Amino acid sequence: MELVTPGLGLILWQLIVVLSIVSFIFAWIVILITNKLGSTQKIVWLIGTMFLPMFGPLILFIKYSSFSKAS
Repeated sequence: MELVTPGLGLILWQLIVVLSIVSFIFAWIVILITNKLGSTQKIVWLIGTMFLPMFGPLILFIKYSSFSKAS
């Protein structure tokens, strides 16, 4: 019986997909928790990250790098 290992390309794609999903979920949590955004801005960011799942969270984290929890 031969040992079957995935190629490097498959491993990289899986890593990209997992990181994309994790950043998407983390972005939604940050958007919903923060008080720095109004309700309209929250909806816009939620829709933006939903339609751009790989780039939306990246843009969010670059634009708003200093989010904080509600105090």
